[in-house]
Formats: sequence, structure tokens, C-alpha cells
Amino acid sequence: MDKTQIEQHGLGKDRCVSPLTGLDDVTLLKTISAEQLIRDWRDGRLKIDITEELHGHEEIYLYQCNQTKLKFFYPLDVAGSDGLYEKLQSIESYYMKDKWEHRVALEDLGGCEQILEIGSGFGAFVQSCIERGLNARGIELNEAAVVRAQQLGLPVERLNLEHAAELYSEFFDAVCGFQVLEHVPNPRDFIDWSVKMLRPHGKLIYCVPNAESFLKYQYNLLDMPPHHMLQFSKETFVTMQELFPLRLEKVRYEPLASYHVASYIKSCSHHFCSRCAPAKILFNRYTNLFYKLCLMRGLRRLLVGQSLYVQFHRL
Repeated sequence: MDKTQIEQHGLGKDRCVSPLTGLDDVTLLKTISAEQLIRDWRDGRLKIDITEELHGHEEIYLYQCNQTKLKFFYPLDVAGSDGLYEKLQSIESYYMKDKWEHRVALEDLGGCEQILEIGSGFGAFVQSCIERGLNARGIELNEAAVVRAQQLGLPVERLNLEHAAELYSEFFDAVCGFQVLEHVPNPRDFIDWSVKMLRPHGKLIYCVPNAESFLKYQYNLLDMPPHHMLQFSKETFVTMQELFPLRLEKVRYEPLASYHVASYIKSCSHHFCSRCAPAKILFNRYTNLFYKLCLMRGLRRLLVGQSLYVQFHRL
């Protein structure tokens, strides 16, 4: 993005910088109407008014950091408030108890004596760890979620990450964040604070939506502000080794989940048919039904699903 492009959007060159590198080596990918976003959140299935969350901004911008390939939304102050997450938690599937990444992480955490989950919600993962005999606790900003977790007798406290990093410096053998990192406007601080809590050679585990999955074909409100502020790919995590004292040890892709099959087919159908007329032969109501039957019978496990799981080792 050149200087003229920045000035046309009213963004000072010293303001719009990569939230990972702090440099202005970024490219504008998309401009989103705030009015349209508000209308879609309000009138769609979510039924939530996000007017106050967007603080009067008329447009939201999606940029890409050219060095790390991280995609990020701007302005930064459109990140969701605690109140937004209290409304979202009323959606039955929002805090899922059984997650693919939880099962993967439990396999990787054997031998860890102290484990912290960032953004623990109702405490499902903390509970799974405890049931496995692991010493785990969680921190969460959503007060209603913390109250519910504590009512279940789980060690979850309302604590922001910066304060947690001060209290638990080099204390944990593993720090985990599942579907959390994509929500924050300041990923560099978030990762720095996560690393600070790790003992030398500790494990840092993140799981995020994979920006290179079928999500890239969707207009998905939950993958935009004020819900998500960042979009990650494997390449971003690889480059993080140059920015933090970390070594990337494991990358895993979630197999397509059964509850994402319909969305996967719809996304691919719309994407390819809108770009190539002959694709309508391959994607129509009859073939799509056949694809769904095949995928639900097990073939979905051969396809890449929504989430990307990474495990780092602190140097």
C-alpha cells in the first residue's frame, strides 16, 4: 500500500501498522461498510446490535502484513467488548464442550505439571485436564462465564493477560489459547505475555480459525469485527519464530467436522460457480446432496476443516 492509498482512507502512516511487526509494510485487501455490518449482525441469525461496538466508524478495513501474512482488521478499537461476549454466550454452540483441539492438546500436555488456559470460557478444557489428572487453571474476561465456571468448582478466574503475566512469570509448563488469539487487536503483546508465563522449554499452544480453509470463501460475520480482529495462516506462525523466542514444533489441521459439512459445500459451491459457469455442472442441488452424503459417511475426515493448531517450544 503506497502513501496515496493510506491518505485516501484517512489513515496516517504512523497509525496503520502491522500489529505483529509494528511496521507500515501492509496492503489494503478490503473495505467493509460499517452500516452493512451492523445491519447483518442485527437482522441475521445473530440478532445482536453492534452499533456501539464500532464507535461511529463508517468503514472497517482488512489489511495484510506483508512480512508475516497476518490479516488484520482496522481500526483497532472495533474489537468486541465484554458485553458482546455475554450476548454471544447465549448461543448454545458458542462455548462448545467437546472440541477437536482440546483432544489434540490433551495428548500433547502429558508430563506438564502446571497448565494455563487463556480464555477458558465455562472451563470445559480445564475440567478435561483435571479429569486427566493434570494441574490446570484458566483465566477469562467474560465475567458471566467465570461465574458459571466457578459454580462448577473449576479454577477459573477473571484476570486479564497482562496482569496474569506479572503474577505468573515463568510459572507454567504449558500455556494454551483455543480460538482466542484471533479476537485480540494487540497480538504482539498477547504473545509476549503468554511467553513470559512459560518456564524455559515450556509449550505454547494456540488454535485459531485457518484463514486458508473454506472460511476464505465465506461472508462469515463471526470472522469479522467486532468478533474477530485477526486471520491466521500457517505462514504467519512460521514467521513468528523470527519475532519471539519460540520454535514451531507442530502444525495440525482440523479434519472437516460433521457440523461444518453443509457450510463447506455451500461455500465451495458459491465460490466456484460465481467464477466459472461450467462449475454449475459440478455444484447443484443434486450433486451437493451427493457430496453431503459422502462426506457425512466419513470422507470429510480427508478434507481440511476450520481450525489450525500449532505448538511452540519456548527457547
